[in-house]
Amino acid sequence: MAAPAPTPAQRLSSADALVREGCLECLIDAYGEYDLLRAFPYARDAATTGAVRAAALVARRQRELGMIDDGYLQRARSLVSSGSSVPAWMATVLDVVDVLPATGGGVMRTPTSDLDLERQRQLRLNFDAWRARLREAASLDELGAYAWLSLACGATEMRDLTIEEVFEPAAPFRDTPLIALKRATCRRIAPDRLGALAAANARFKEVNYWLGLAAVADTKLDEADKRFEEAYAWRQQWPTVTQSIANVAMTSEEFQRSLAFYDRTLELEPHAVDAMLGRIRALTYLGRSVDAIEAADRLMAERWFVGDARYWRALNESELERNDDAWVDVEEAAKLLINADVPKLAGLIAYRRHDLELSRTKFTLAHTRNGNDCETAFYLGVVDAELRDWQPTADVLIGAARCLEVNEIGYQREIASIEASDDPPARKAAKIARRQQYIAKGRRQMATSWYDIAVACFNLSRKADAQQYAEKVVDDEQFGQRAKEILSRLR
Repeated sequence: MAAPAPTPAQRLSSADALVREGCLECLIDAYGEYDLLRAFPYARDAATTGAVRAAALVARRQRELGMIDDGYLQRARSLVSSGSSVPAWMATVLDVVDVLPATGGGVMRTPTSDLDLERQRQLRLNFDAWRARLREAASLDELGAYAWLSLACGATEMRDLTIEEVFEPAAPFRDTPLIALKRATCRRIAPDRLGALAAANARFKEVNYWLGLAAVADTKLDEADKRFEEAYAWRQQWPTVTQSIANVAMTSEEFQRSLAFYDRTLELEPHAVDAMLGRIRALTYLGRSVDAIEAADRLMAERWFVGDARYWRALNESELERNDDAWVDVEEAAKLLINADVPKLAGLIAYRRHDLELSRTKFTLAHTRNGNDCETAFYLGVVDAELRDWQPTADVLIGAARCLEVNEIGYQREIASIEASDDPPARKAAKIARRQQYIAKGRRQMATSWYDIAVACFNLSRKADAQQYAEKVVDDEQFGQRAKEILSRLR
């Protein structure tokens, strides 16, 4: 004899339990069950309240995880206005959920749209009132507790509270997995707590995303990639995961894979400006300058990261020897970005446009902002040499040559580390080849530096120094003959 079907009351209780279980799949299932139970007149009010609760929790979880918005918040709002008896405080919670930022585990994603900025503004305007209201609601209901913790864990205005003080208002629900997830991601990611949740309930698939972020923070890129891939296998409509995979690939110097996942991100979220910027970088490193310029144009049209877009467009224009266009862009970038890279690029472009004094000014600024960039020092010294300003030529290039020698030692160590790593053979080969290219380029810059130092010291009548540096390149294919001429004139 078949077991009797569960009563509506039993089904309500099961849906309530799913909410407390707290995984995204659990919350979605709970919403579906509540929605079905609204068809029973005597269960309608409780089911509607439950549906609002579950839908709002789904909406918040999707925002925390950076997923595509499936419209659950709008469903919750429609239910509140449906005429059923829903607690009044829930409407306020929905307003808060609507503007809470995409944050979790202490990671606050940068606002990248006008909508994000408007949400920030609304949160600032209403913060004090909402904080008081949510604190009251935290002990009443799972939604109130979760909303309070979402606000308190991410608000800089509440950093003076200890974790225990943050969680105290939600004490009635502290033992539920729903709240345990917030405990594992409040202000920082706690991998052990997340692992325990996943071990207790295999449906907690979303924890892979946070575990991936934790691995990135620990520079464990293979572990991060594995976690993000597991998250992606579970949910493909997830732009923050596709972008995270792309970012890890970029850091791992797998530029083709990085480009593929930036493209996937933009399929899901066409105006994701972080992904648009990442795509420009990937195209640049792949040597696809024309495509990179087109991608920069699209980013500029979004009116976000305009300085970065100008910089990368200028870099790619210079690669195509479109130096006048590149100059316009790099000068515009300089108005929006204050770093060493922009004046360094400007120095290169000015050099190619045969404006040596302007090139020296730009390289000097870049060198002032980042004295550890060997290449900038090298370029500055070369320009000094072409201007026949011998004292700074010698001073700058002696430092540049030493810097380049230290750099080579660093690259050799990196190669040894890569060879000893567990990276796949193809990744190892690509990384090693890239560093060997850097070493070869650095050696040519060292040879140029030594020769120019010899010339400068000769003109400064520093004969011993001129001899020392000329002897360093006496067998060099490019500079050997000229070095021998210097040595013969010193005798």
